[in-house]
Parts: sequence; C-alpha cells; structure tokens
Amino acid sequence: MSVTLLVLFLHIAVMFAAITVALGTSIFLRIAYMTGQVAAVRGFAMVAQRAGPLIPILFVVGGLLGLITAISFGFNLLAPWLIIAYVLWVVAMVMGVTGGRALGMKLGAALATATDGPITPELRAIVSEPRYRAESIIEYAIIVAAIFDMVVKPFSQ
Repeated sequence: MSVTLLVLFLHIAVMFAAITVALGTSIFLRIAYMTGQVAAVRGFAMVAQRAGPLIPILFVVGGLLGLITAISFGFNLLAPWLIIAYVLWVVAMVMGVTGGRALGMKLGAALATATDGPITPELRAIVSEPRYRAESIIEYAIIVAAIFDMVVKPFSQ
C-alpha cells in the first residue's frame, strides 16, 4: 500500500470517527431525552462530557490528514471542491464550538439542579429550543454536503 493511500484511509477513518462521536452525541442525547427521565439524560450527559473534548481533536486531525491527502495526490489546494470542503469544515467547527458547547453548558447546569424523575420544564425548554433543532439539521446537512463534495468533486474537471 502506498503512503498516499494510507493517508487517504487515515483521513477517511478519522473523519468517520469524528462524525460518529459528534453526531452520535446529539442522537443519543435525543434518545435519552425521549425516555422522559432526568436520570437517563444525566447518565448520558456524563458520557457526553467525556467524549465532547475528543470531537474538535478528531475533526482537526481529520482535516489535517485531508490536507496531507490532497497534497499527496497532487490536487490543486484551491480547487473548487476543496474550497467547499474547507468552508464546510470551518462552519461545522464553529457550530460545534459555539452551539454544541453552549448546549452542553446549559444542559449541565440544568442537570446539576434537577432531581431524578420526569424531565423538568427547564430541561424540556433546553432540548426543545428551536436553535438546537436548527443546528442539528444544519449539522446533518453539512455532513451530507461534505460527503457529496468529497465523492463528486463538483466544479472540477
């Protein structure tokens, strides 16, 4: 196996891991919330608190491996499909650092004071925020757009 293919494989594997941890956290939070029990959300939040710091590390490492892959294959680093990839990556990172982190902080504060039992109105308000739902939809759209961009390489020859 050539070094170029190895770097490509590592780029894909690390990006899959980053997406799995990032979107998995969001999906499992929703599933824990759907139990209707504070204890389920609290238990999940403890796991998410430990996994959360891995998300930007995985995305940065995956991004750097992508850049190394592009250089290894001799791609023009200003090719339209790569510019699209850079923009999607930056938008996803900014959303994660701002929106995802903010949600985690709010949720953590609410869980610290919530007693076990049914979901509290405060937790319901946090998880039901239109902003949180919109950000989740945008994150999924970014992932789909990034995969499309990597496979199709739009606006390229």
